[in-house]
Amino acid sequence: MFHATGTVLEKTSMEYQHAWSSKYVFIPVLKYIFERQHRGHITFSGDKIPSDESAIVISNHQSFSDFYMLHSVAIRRNMLPHVKYFAKDSLKYIPFFGFGMWLMGMIFIKRNWTRDESQLKKIFKTIKAYAAPIWIVNFVEGTRLTSRKLLESQRFAKERGLPILRNLLVPRTKGFVACVRQLRDAHVQYVYGIRYYFYIFLTLTQVEDNLESLLYLDFTIAYRHITQGFQFPPNLLQVHSYSPLSPPWSFHVHVRRYAIKDLPQEDEKLSEWVRQIFVEKDALLEDMKTRWTQSDRLDGVKEEKYF
Repeated sequence: MFHATGTVLEKTSMEYQHAWSSKYVFIPVLKYIFERQHRGHITFSGDKIPSDESAIVISNHQSFSDFYMLHSVAIRRNMLPHVKYFAKDSLKYIPFFGFGMWLMGMIFIKRNWTRDESQLKKIFKTIKAYAAPIWIVNFVEGTRLTSRKLLESQRFAKERGLPILRNLLVPRTKGFVACVRQLRDAHVQYVYGIRYYFYIFLTLTQVEDNLESLLYLDFTIAYRHITQGFQFPPNLLQVHSYSPLSPPWSFHVHVRRYAIKDLPQEDEKLSEWVRQIFVEKDALLEDMKTRWTQSDRLDGVKEEKYF
């Protein structure tokens, strides 16, 4: 599906392979280990997301646990087999995990815009041509959040006159702008914006079938640990060995919805819009540090049982 060269049969076979592996490998892992066996308790708030809807998804990036949070939404909307990620090209060479990323249908890029732009155009051309269900996930911060990277990001923002964020990195907007530009007239109707926080909180945005009302979905994910506090997610080893996960961890997902047709048309204004969304999400995370799901910025906090 995502190889710009090759026959229709090869693309169809690859899409089937990815969908099969996601449906019959990653879904059982998510279902049995995280939520069922290890009892990771996730709450949700914000707008609704219909099932079976294609979208662009943007997200902040904290740890490997972010995938479990994103998949907790995708599986409830029948989209888990169709989730595709942008990922650094070098990651595909990591033993075992690289193969797993390939099975998940990740879109590998070199983060060199001159080299990536032409490849992305080919990928989006294929996506539009075959119109298969898809969530295209882009971690717009470009890397996982750490204390060191946050300080570097804040220095960068100060030098450039950008808003200084307390819980997020300055978003790298080129990839997001390219996605929106390429898919404005395609079957992908929405953008989901996702952020990860420790207490585990996530934001979801609703999706619809009307091609004229494409949406940007803003996901905010947060984690909370009873002793380590906010922005402290379980690592991969803890996810697979710690039971129960809740407590000590709490997880939350929040959703906001924006129509793609209402987003700015000019690239620079679209970049500014993304940065403003991050300012608003940063304020939400800051409030959640002390108030968690009692924050006035949240609405309709609920559970959504699946397993």
